Amino acid sequence: MKTFTLLSMAAVAALATEPVMIQKITVEADGDKTEAKSISADDMVKFSRQSDLGEMLSQTLPEITHVRNSGVGNDIILRGFRKDNLNVTIDDAKVCGACPNRMDPPAMHVSSSQIAAVEVQEGPFDVTQFGSLGGKINVVTKDPEKGLHGEVSATLGSYDYRKISTVLEGGNDAVAALVGFSRETSGQYKDGEGKTLTEQTDALTSMMGQKYAPAYKDMDAYDRNNFWTKIVGRIGDNQKLTLSYFGDRADDVLYPRYKMDAQVDDTDMFNVKYELLNLSDFSDELKIEGYHSKVEHVMGTDFRISAANPAMWMIAPVDATIKGVSIENTLTLAGTKVSVGLDGSIRNWDGTKYAMNNPSAVSVLLPDVDTKNVALYAKASKTIGNYDISGGVRYDDTTIDADQTLKPGSQDKEYNNISANLMAKYNCTPLTNVFVGIGQSTRVPDAKELYWPGNGVHDNLNETKNREIDLGAEHTAGNFHVKGTAFYSDLKDFIYQYKTGATTSTWTNIDARIIGFDLSGDYLLNNDWRIESGMAYQKGTKKEPGVLGQTDKDLAEIPPMKGRVALVFDDSVNYAMAEWIGARFQTIDSDNGEEEIAGYGILNLKYGHDFQNGFSVMAGINNFFDRTYAVNNGYIGNELITGDGIDPLVLNEPGRNFYATLSYKF
Repeated sequence: MKTFTLLSMAAVAALATEPVMIQKITVEADGDKTEAKSISADDMVKFSRQSDLGEMLSQTLPEITHVRNSGVGNDIILRGFRKDNLNVTIDDAKVCGACPNRMDPPAMHVSSSQIAAVEVQEGPFDVTQFGSLGGKINVVTKDPEKGLHGEVSATLGSYDYRKISTVLEGGNDAVAALVGFSRETSGQYKDGEGKTLTEQTDALTSMMGQKYAPAYKDMDAYDRNNFWTKIVGRIGDNQKLTLSYFGDRADDVLYPRYKMDAQVDDTDMFNVKYELLNLSDFSDELKIEGYHSKVEHVMGTDFRISAANPAMWMIAPVDATIKGVSIENTLTLAGTKVSVGLDGSIRNWDGTKYAMNNPSAVSVLLPDVDTKNVALYAKASKTIGNYDISGGVRYDDTTIDADQTLKPGSQDKEYNNISANLMAKYNCTPLTNVFVGIGQSTRVPDAKELYWPGNGVHDNLNETKNREIDLGAEHTAGNFHVKGTAFYSDLKDFIYQYKTGATTSTWTNIDARIIGFDLSGDYLLNNDWRIESGMAYQKGTKKEPGVLGQTDKDLAEIPPMKGRVALVFDDSVNYAMAEWIGARFQTIDSDNGEEEIAGYGILNLKYGHDFQNGFSVMAGINNFFDRTYAVNNGYIGNELITGDGIDPLVLNEPGRNFYATLSYKF
């Protein structure tokens, strides 16, 4: 089947001539083919200044929305699923942010210069990973190539944005390696009204201490260095060993939505994968993978007005580590591709807080919590005539242990769960198909939801179960391609944060549902011109809001209907795009402090040229008409748990901004 998804495109400023592939994995089953749909390289070029993965994905797929926290480190919402309800991995390995307020979500902990592809899988249809409740996003990093190659690129942009990136790689058939480094700094962006990040906090009428002190109003938004390496060794024709490391050092990152900023955010991630092919009739491929990542995150109020009071000058160091291993064997039995695996991980989360005037009086935020998971899974796929059928099952055994000396009376937890799915696609013709998928997935509470201090007892939470059905169809007619998917997600014991008083909240289990659809339609005008379009809608509701003592049925943090239309010119030497991205106003949970966000529409313009001699240049203007608008960040959420006044800051997006990148490859 001829497949192309023109919406599935992205790129990074540091790689103007090197496209980033975004592979959207649906509930379709493709027999013995890989689940990820192949996307032509010509359809993957999209230039962007942004190195922030959350924002890149949000501008590419309408069903993804970013949560604006700062100039970098923005979180991801897919189909209304966010935080631990969505799995984000790097080369199928996990990295867990340390910040309890999601200043450093997993998507932050990768450099855009490393990315070769991004796989987006919607729904509860992954059994290889722990906790893929509403979907999975996997970042695939680049492998080194043979020979000797390199690239140097530099980007300049509005608001004193600066980035330089360099990569060197080389090798032969037996072994190849690459090393890379990037440095990125940025001043504070300005919204459509000309307000910087710190100036936007001036709108706060309560929580006055959250505002920035005059001495720090003009400081940079962030300073970030990334470095990475990957070594790939091949032993004969059937063995491959991959070793990789990534380091991220971010300093003084401003987070005006919260009462603290990130003074230090250091990440180290190690990954190893050993692959053996064609071992016997019972092993087409055997994969053994292991990873270890650590994030050190230090928050503080140093730059805020509150720091003028030594008792309110707070420091909060938090650490998060996760290490895991998996073994998977794939074989073919009677024309059926079967994979069986064992997966295990240990996640630790530990955090404290103290005032500068009394550093010995340490209060516990997260009591050194270990989340241990061991799982068995199996998946299979087969083509029978015009039908492609696949399915999977996973059994999880999870224990969560808190240090009783740090939080006396806290309860250890144990969960045992089964996830499963079944998918089928009927190929009506070579150019038309319909598909259906049903599945159940689970995710257990995290350490913050179980053991956060104060606000009542909430360590009796149950795991959340997502029981979902997806329906869709795809058709190609000449130069026109259309695809649509609708879903119904029934959430049992959904873990939800809600208000218990004027300035307090906690978590509990509720029953809820999320329904929605996404639709894409793309048209090739000729060999050089094309039109891309897409839209997505989702609505979340509480089934019985009365159990919370409330009446509003709307779930918080559900993005509104969003769409994208783009006119693209691409003749392999020149590339130009004019794209419109817009969204309706957002339906909110008014009972739990969510703020209204108006609809918006923005125009982005991009141009790039490949000089065919190693040099390339690209430039663009985002938010051409300098609109003032915000995206999905109006939920009181993390601020509400502090026990202070309620005055959520809805952080606006950047106003009109320019950027240009020059790169050289050899």
